[in-house]
Amino acid sequence: MDISQYKELFINEAQEHLEALNQSMVDLEKDPGNPDVLTDIFRSAHTLKGMSATMGFDQLTELAHEMENVLDGLRSGDIEARTTIVDLLFSCFDMLGSMVAEIAEESSKPIDTKPLIQALREVYEGEKGAVLTTEAPAEEEAEPGGLEEEPVEEEVAVELAEETSADEREGEKTLRLKVTLDEDCVLKSVRVFMIFKKLSQMGKVVTSNPSADDLEDEEFERSFEVIFKTEEALEKVRKSLLTIAEVQEVERLPLEEVEITLLKASEEEEEIEAAVIEGAEPGQPQQEADGSTMAPIRTQSVRVNITRLDNLMNLIGELVINRTRLQEVASSYDITELKEALSHTARLTADLQDEVMKTRMVPVEHIFNRFPRMVRDLAKSRGKEVDFTMEGKEIELDRTILDEISDPLMHLLRNAVDHGIDSPELREAMGKPRRGSIRLSARRDRNYVSMEVSDDGQGVDADKIFNLAVKKGLIAREDMVSMGEEDTLRFLAMPGFSSAEEVSGVSGRGVGLDVVKAKVESLGGMLLMQSKLGEGTMFAMKLPLTLAIIQALLVKVQGEIYAIPLGVVAETAVISQHEIKYVSNQEVIFLRNETIPLLRLSRILEAHEENGSGSFPVVVVEVMVKSVAIAVDELMGQQEIVITSLDRFLKGIRGFGGATILGTGDVALILDIPTLIS
Repeated sequence: MDISQYKELFINEAQEHLEALNQSMVDLEKDPGNPDVLTDIFRSAHTLKGMSATMGFDQLTELAHEMENVLDGLRSGDIEARTTIVDLLFSCFDMLGSMVAEIAEESSKPIDTKPLIQALREVYEGEKGAVLTTEAPAEEEAEPGGLEEEPVEEEVAVELAEETSADEREGEKTLRLKVTLDEDCVLKSVRVFMIFKKLSQMGKVVTSNPSADDLEDEEFERSFEVIFKTEEALEKVRKSLLTIAEVQEVERLPLEEVEITLLKASEEEEEIEAAVIEGAEPGQPQQEADGSTMAPIRTQSVRVNITRLDNLMNLIGELVINRTRLQEVASSYDITELKEALSHTARLTADLQDEVMKTRMVPVEHIFNRFPRMVRDLAKSRGKEVDFTMEGKEIELDRTILDEISDPLMHLLRNAVDHGIDSPELREAMGKPRRGSIRLSARRDRNYVSMEVSDDGQGVDADKIFNLAVKKGLIAREDMVSMGEEDTLRFLAMPGFSSAEEVSGVSGRGVGLDVVKAKVESLGGMLLMQSKLGEGTMFAMKLPLTLAIIQALLVKVQGEIYAIPLGVVAETAVISQHEIKYVSNQEVIFLRNETIPLLRLSRILEAHEENGSGSFPVVVVEVMVKSVAIAVDELMGQQEIVITSLDRFLKGIRGFGGATILGTGDVALILDIPTLIS
């Protein structure tokens, strides 16, 4: 068996454990004596060490082992969770992360772990008052000439005398062993491989239960049985197996309860390196010693490459387009059987689409957990005290979108720490608590997910932003009358615009916001900003649940069809020309005692004709707290559409977020409402 096949799985598991270590260490810093957090930290470090040892990554194993000693001291209370020790452990986590990255990239770049290892040993020796020792080899664990091994071997020989044949009495014994792995064992098949490899060095494996195939496929819980021929003492075999990481117990079971079937030599040669022999056929029930059957436990989850999911989603998209086409064709014919078959097909397609969409949905927790450590380090480097909270980690989002928003969230959090939160002394002078508050939250908003980064800092001075915009020549001073505070804040997201008087190495308010805005809009979302001077700032990224298939309202303007994502549509209405009023030279309508700005889509798209003097429909859209009525020529109804991205030559055009193919085969552009009304 080639262990390298487990490399990708090891990397994924290692990254998850490192993420958990960083999160738990941040929690420990807030609550140093929490035993549950300490246990979680120690378990993750121990598992990471065992995984590394199994895969043969010695340098990573050594660092994890030394780190584990310090963590054990924290857990036992012999070492205090002081800031210096927490910082040292964070440095170890960073080093381990770098080593895992090097493994993933198959880089031969040397990494010097000696300074960290020495620092860990100094902490452990200084606090415990004892010199660290490495784990003794298996052969040296029993004391030479001890009183246990020989009597045990003699006892085993006596027991086996009645159980084995004459040739076995001459030194070779047959043992039936039950091996139990740790409850939280990862990479069980690798552990099985290491166990059989160790056994093959001391004798010959006769059979196993479950079979070799089932063991390799991890179709067992924690325990399995091995019948093993050896000349070694039972205790030596047992101790040797217990040196393997995540092996909890090795027990000897009576031989007379099972029927031993030896393999032919040719069959043994066909087995894997450890000479694991076959049992029942894969998927067949295994016979226990008492005659009962032991059903194998099937894998409950599987890792799938995101490319496969993308391909599957593309095929579903094609299926949806053809379903819509069939519905168009069926509407032209009055064939009952066709309509019934199409109705059934439509339901199956919808169910299939729903299931595929669910496979792509991932909790935002996967990226949220990266940020507590980052916020902690940034606050410390800037001399600030920050309480960081996260909400809505269970909210799910398309994996493709989730991968893209990590950097935008990082920009927003850096801005919040560096510019939003003031120093503890300044906050006290302003009558605020010394510790600032930053909150990262996710929540569902109809067909969108809103991710918000808010702080209780000094907020943004809208007048200052406007004056800077005038100074930079972005707007004329006389335009201030027609601009609201929200309009002024949009200048922050313009390239190169910063309100920071001194831009730090981390950020200045506005630095990076243009990148955030561009990324969010490229995903079909919108960036929204709210701020109140002296109280704080909130940035919200409103993102679609998926980039693939959405519900849309189709409208027609001057003979062309356009799609408006249903997530931003509040309602539709029909108005007359005489209902239009003017406020500050802006057309508005009154809808249920609310004044709503009116935008004519034909004018925005520079069509040659506009709505006449009669009645015409409007689509009322909502972007955060802002409502706008968009005048169109005709409402064509709601439809499920497959989004196709515009190519690189058209992506820069404002107002369009993609295109779709309609059931008629025509192409309709998808309107990007946030940029269209801004």
